[in-house]
Amino acid sequence: MRNSFLLLGLCAMSMVGSLNAAESDKAGIMIPANAMDWKELNPAWPVTMVVLWGDRSKGEYAMLLKLPAGFVAPIHAHTGDYYGINLTGTWRHSFEGGEEKDLPPGSYVFQPGLGWHGDACVGPEDCTLFLHQHVKGDFIPKP
Repeated sequence: MRNSFLLLGLCAMSMVGSLNAAESDKAGIMIPANAMDWKELNPAWPVTMVVLWGDRSKGEYAMLLKLPAGFVAPIHAHTGDYYGINLTGTWRHSFEGGEEKDLPPGSYVFQPGLGWHGDACVGPEDCTLFLHQHVKGDFIPKP
């Protein structure tokens, strides 16, 4: 079942990518999972990312974000909305002062910009998230 959700997420990403490719003269891109260039997101955390398209420091982008099992991010916000799909592991997402859910692979999150929230990877397996923002990425820690 987990592989089905992973396949569903990858199909969704490829559909978006193929729509963009159909509108341009750019060459297609294929990167096997074991050839992804994972980079450190923040030197203080064991979290890594792969930007799939766009430029996270300038504007619209999508990325894969890997949270190791047991990782808990501090309460934080982002300037812009983000859209996320869990591909592996159990992602715990919470809205400050509200709902908290453990989300298995295939689950979806819409996180409004400037909304305080928490993220964690619970269970024995690392979490891999697909995240998309229409604006540049940032991390605003709660004071």
